[in-house]
Amino acid sequence: MNLEHHFASLGEAFSSKTLIQPLLEQRLVEFNQSLATFLSIDIKSPATKLILSGEEKSSTSVSMVYAGHQFGGFSPQLGDGRGVLLGEVKGRDGFLYDLHMKGAGPTPYSRRGDGRAVLRSCIREYLASESMAALSVPSSRALALYDSKQAVYRETPEVGAMLLRVAQGHIRFGHFEYFFYQGKQAELDQLVNYCLQHYYPEYLTTDSPLENMLIEVVKRTARMIAKWQSIGFQHGVMNTDNFSFTGETIDYGPYGFMEDYEPDWVCNHSDHEGRYAFSRQPGVGLWNLNCLMRCFSKHLEKNQLIAILQCYEPELQSHYDHLMMKKLGLSDAQHVHDLLPSLFTILAAEKMDYAVFFRLLSHISDIDFTLLLDEVVDRERLSKWLESYKKARLNEGLEWPQVSVSMLQVNPKFILRNYLAHDAILSAERGDYLPFRRLLNVLNQPFDEHPESDILAQRAPEWGRSLEVSCSS
Repeated sequence: MNLEHHFASLGEAFSSKTLIQPLLEQRLVEFNQSLATFLSIDIKSPATKLILSGEEKSSTSVSMVYAGHQFGGFSPQLGDGRGVLLGEVKGRDGFLYDLHMKGAGPTPYSRRGDGRAVLRSCIREYLASESMAALSVPSSRALALYDSKQAVYRETPEVGAMLLRVAQGHIRFGHFEYFFYQGKQAELDQLVNYCLQHYYPEYLTTDSPLENMLIEVVKRTARMIAKWQSIGFQHGVMNTDNFSFTGETIDYGPYGFMEDYEPDWVCNHSDHEGRYAFSRQPGVGLWNLNCLMRCFSKHLEKNQLIAILQCYEPELQSHYDHLMMKKLGLSDAQHVHDLLPSLFTILAAEKMDYAVFFRLLSHISDIDFTLLLDEVVDRERLSKWLESYKKARLNEGLEWPQVSVSMLQVNPKFILRNYLAHDAILSAERGDYLPFRRLLNVLNQPFDEHPESDILAQRAPEWGRSLEVSCSS
């Protein structure tokens, strides 16, 4: 494993040297071999094992410092309170990827916390990040999961764990806010140059490198959130310190995948005001980008920053339209605009499972709607919608079976339902990782049928509908 240390080389203003502190009787219980192969990491190498687990001390691992708007209020200094950046490795695509350990122990930014993570939250992040990657959502990935014999105290004692994460970058909007609000212009400029060189080098030779980079950040953020909305994913904590400058979904805490369609659904039990409700995510994305743009008010004119932000809404809308066209098996955006509002009204009224509906829609024939009609109370209302849908689809002139096959490649059979994660966690806490691995297997290939695992595609039982997640991980 060839570790590089570009971020650490920026200096003490950007991070603090921090060592991973291994857990008591720590064990490697899951390793992402396909991702490791892509990154040329050989887990069989004793030296690599020691580096990744923290048993070999590194003089170049660091914890990052940043700020952030949290639930609308500004916190001038945050940072990796339980995370350590080991360094960067080069993938087979030629790009560098961060290796970042969650739950590595106290850091200078732990704010009286223990710097640890629990097995519950590590398993939830492992499953979510791999599920998102399989659904083609830009996301951090999970490389390795460690459990231990060490108790970590939250509401009750829990199993201590660590999760090794991979992302193109862990630079957050909050990094720029940290230096801007402290008036550290030299460091802010240094960070801008770092991001241009490492994440957006294609803009270095343009007439306006910073402006072009920010436009791309805005567009990547818009496309990421459009993808969230299309698959029914809610992040749960859309603070600016949880938003990636590379447009990746990071920091999986109290997230959720929508089951019953509910536009104002709030997955985070701690979000009492519903600030980050599902329907509000696109607006919050723009709000966060506005916070980011303020940091460049000494680099660019106000009208330039406004013009950059104005790229957000059309990018999000056009990408969302494209995604929903594919989910519906349609090629005309106007058909989507005509059909979606009434469809969402029906789904909300029927409390229809979002993923199940689109999967069944992929299976129906043009002469028999029974699969879907049997799922609702108001059959007549849905039947009218399906007739309009059928007319739109047939008018586009494509063969119905051919379109259905393509729909099955974008409408997953398997999503990460909260009760499934809950079951996998309970088993893992007893030392049984088989349910976790079975669930991970279908989430890695969510569009395949996996008939032997049909039970994992079923709706939540009644007890599973009331499970809550919060920020206390």
